[in-house]
Amino acid sequence: MRLSRRRASGRGEDAVPELDMIPIMGLFTALILYLLKNFSVDPIVIQPTRDTSLPRSETRIIPKEAAIQVAITSKVILVENKVVARVKNGRVEASYKKGNNPASLLIVPLRDALVNQREKKKLIAKYNKNKKELQFKGLLTLIADKRIPFRLLTEVLYSAGQAEYASYKFAVLKKETG
Repeated sequence: MRLSRRRASGRGEDAVPELDMIPIMGLFTALILYLLKNFSVDPIVIQPTRDTSLPRSETRIIPKEAAIQVAITSKVILVENKVVARVKNGRVEASYKKGNNPASLLIVPLRDALVNQREKKKLIAKYNKNKKELQFKGLLTLIADKRIPFRLLTEVLYSAGQAEYASYKFAVLKKETG
C-alpha cells in the first residue's frame, strides 16, 4: 500500500491509504486459474441408449478420455455413436461377418470403423510426439448391455483386436456404498 502524498509530507492524519490494484488482480487471476484447473468433472461422457442396462460395479478406476467408445445394444453396435452393424436376437447378421459366414468371429464393418479411428489417432500422435496423452494406446471403452450374449461380446472383442485394440475398459454403473 502507498500512503497519499499529503500524509507522506506530514500535512495531516486524515490521509487515506491507496490500494495498488495490479497485485490484487494478479492474485485473483491466479486463484481463478487454480480453481479452473482443479475443478473435478468426469473425463468422458457415456450415453447408454434406452435399451441398454449397464452392469453395476464397485470399481474406483477413472475412465480415460483417449479411449474409443464402442457401444453394444440389443439392436446395434456403435463406434463413437455411429452405427456399424445391426444385431438381431443377440447375434450380428451374417452380412456383416467375414465371408457372410454366421460362424465367423470377425465383424468387418466394426473392424473397419476401428481401423479408421486408429489411423486418426496415429495421425494426431504423429504431430504431437511430446504429448503422451495423445499417443495411440489401443484402448477401448465398451458400453455393453448386461444382457448381451457372451458370443456377441467375444465377436466385438475379436474384431477390435484385429484393429490393434488390445486394452478394454467396461463402462459400469457405480454401486452405491454406505
